[in-house]
Amino acid sequence: MTSVRPLMCWIVLVLVSFSSRQTSAQDDIRELKLRDWEPRSSLVTKTTVVEKPRFPVIDIHNHLGGGKQILTAERVQKYLTEMDEAGVRTVVNLDGGWGERLKETVAALEGAHPGRFVTFALVNFDGIDDDDWSEREAKRLEEGFQAGAKGLKIDKRLGLRWRYKSGKLMPVDDPKLDAVWAMCAKHKRPVVIHVSDPAAFFTPLDRFNERWHELNANPNWLFFGEQFPKRQDILDQLHRAIERHSNTTFVNTHFGNNAEDLAAVAEKLDKYPNMMVDFDARISELGRAPYSARRFFVKYQDRILFGTDTTPRREAFRIYYRFLETDDEYFDCAASHHRQGFWMIYGIFLPPEVLEKIYFKNAERVLGLAQPVGINKQSALPNPARTTLGVRSTEDFEITGDGKHEAWSKAEWTSLFRRNAAGVPLPEELANRSRFKLLYSAKGLYVLCEGADKKLTATFDRDFAHLWKEDCFEVFLWPDERQPNYFEYEISPLGYELPIMVSNQNGKLFRWQPWYFEEERLGVPRPVRKATAVSGGPKQSGADISGWTAEFFLPYTLLQPLENVPPKPGTQWRANFYRVDHDDGGATGWSWVPVGRSFHEIQKFGTILFE
Repeated sequence: MTSVRPLMCWIVLVLVSFSSRQTSAQDDIRELKLRDWEPRSSLVTKTTVVEKPRFPVIDIHNHLGGGKQILTAERVQKYLTEMDEAGVRTVVNLDGGWGERLKETVAALEGAHPGRFVTFALVNFDGIDDDDWSEREAKRLEEGFQAGAKGLKIDKRLGLRWRYKSGKLMPVDDPKLDAVWAMCAKHKRPVVIHVSDPAAFFTPLDRFNERWHELNANPNWLFFGEQFPKRQDILDQLHRAIERHSNTTFVNTHFGNNAEDLAAVAEKLDKYPNMMVDFDARISELGRAPYSARRFFVKYQDRILFGTDTTPRREAFRIYYRFLETDDEYFDCAASHHRQGFWMIYGIFLPPEVLEKIYFKNAERVLGLAQPVGINKQSALPNPARTTLGVRSTEDFEITGDGKHEAWSKAEWTSLFRRNAAGVPLPEELANRSRFKLLYSAKGLYVLCEGADKKLTATFDRDFAHLWKEDCFEVFLWPDERQPNYFEYEISPLGYELPIMVSNQNGKLFRWQPWYFEEERLGVPRPVRKATAVSGGPKQSGADISGWTAEFFLPYTLLQPLENVPPKPGTQWRANFYRVDHDDGGATGWSWVPVGRSFHEIQKFGTILFE
């Protein structure tokens, strides 16, 4: 027994020593595994939260599912809530499928919510060995277009997965697809096409792979090896198909399916006028090369479409807005899709005229949602989702009534659209011009309104009269959507005003009261500064004129009972702007954002963003 004790002691010492060395190794930072590395930046930079885009958005690339079992009313409403919160006008659902499923999808989306969704059809690649496959699928696709599909979606399995019975891959430029591409050209429907994948997915999963962590978690995304085609071969196939079918519009997803090589994408855009690109799920690539990306977006502003490839989620949309609209530096974009690299990205702060095209105008053109340029001279209708208008800051200046102060050169005119009896804007009436400008200072909001007119219909000779019964401009300001109260201001051609505080219940006007400011009792000057000017005739009731303007300053003190006042850069208010004209015994109305019969449908108001 005595000889056993030393042996046991020795074993215990060895185990303790081993355990100590093991614990030391685990605690040694030099042994940290890559998958456990989560670096936190120490760099201090500004953060800009862009809750709503500068213009309404059409998301050309999204996956909402298909069929009535998936697209229940509850699920669709969740999509709409996220879209509304993020200022998204329309989402394109690429999951329409074909046959009965396609019809169910169109009914659940476009049928139930006109203007908010667009559905794309799919091709059935089963039976590609059949002699009649091309004719069968082209006919099926045509039926899908007739059922309401606005385009065709092709996913990356073409060129990468779909095989003939012989085992040969079906190439993207396979002649069997010619009838499908031709059918899209016949019906002027675009092809949204995803081929290949990020460059890193076609390289070895080793220490040099910049997407190692992503591929390590999703090994089926790796396409490296003899069993897979070369990435460049797949891209070449796509470009040959685009060249051969010049009458078909191809929207190449994920920034031309080649976001890592902007020069190569630019070369193809220059070569193929029927090619467009979207940038869904690729701001992680574009944002790490912000100078090149910005130059590219500006140069090819007519060829780029907004897309996310992410089921509607307000925070995901807002990361895209931050990338496009701000000059923020070194921020995480994982919320826009998922973690796609260890790096951060930078904003490219695009000019407004470029943003407008990328957010919705290019998509309208490609999807046939607006009249093509050159068909007629009518202006497009305002977008059915919230319109967003940026308001620039200014130093305070003198009100003259004619908008001649140089400060107004900083603001652009925004058109009001004429309404018919049902409250629907009529673009053909825009020749009778009505428009407005906005600026803001540290003390209040400046508004300039201008309208063409034939006769000055204004008899009221005092403030707080029912001015809407005669010629007037109206401004509605709703600074905080959480409150049911908002402010209305009316002004007549003779310069009389009607400020009102309004309460709303369940989306309808509940009550209103004239909003007096007791300037005499408070011993301060009258807060609102206002003036009007008339052109083409005298400023008197019944006079023949050619138009009139109203210029006024609304101080924030007038809005004191409301929240979210005064605004700061980045603040957003809901708002709408109207004009009423009473020529020839009848009333005509104009509005910035379309509402129904009542001007007080506040949920339909647009958004003003204080820059």
